[in-house]
Amino acid sequence: MIKQYKSERLEKAARCLRTMAHPLRLMIIHLLSQREYAVQELEKELGASQSSISQHLSLLKDKEILASRRSAQQVFYRLQNPRMLELISLTRELFCKE
Repeated sequence: MIKQYKSERLEKAARCLRTMAHPLRLMIIHLLSQREYAVQELEKELGASQSSISQHLSLLKDKEILASRRSAQQVFYRLQNPRMLELISLTRELFCKE
């Protein structure tokens, strides 16, 4: 039972990390670590198409990395778990320093 539980949790962690392992998704997570964004705002910040950003957001939401809320016609995205900031901060520290 314990072995199966650990295996399931490790599989979930691996799926989450694989989903994050894309430069545009990492940038989306980085931006969302600062505040909530609407898709249109992310489009302007990232210079990517709305359809591309929406696909990435959908993947991140599906893996429970992001949460969203609707306000009128806009959907706003945020990190689902604030502890994700620790992982993002460590990633930037390890790989993004010049």
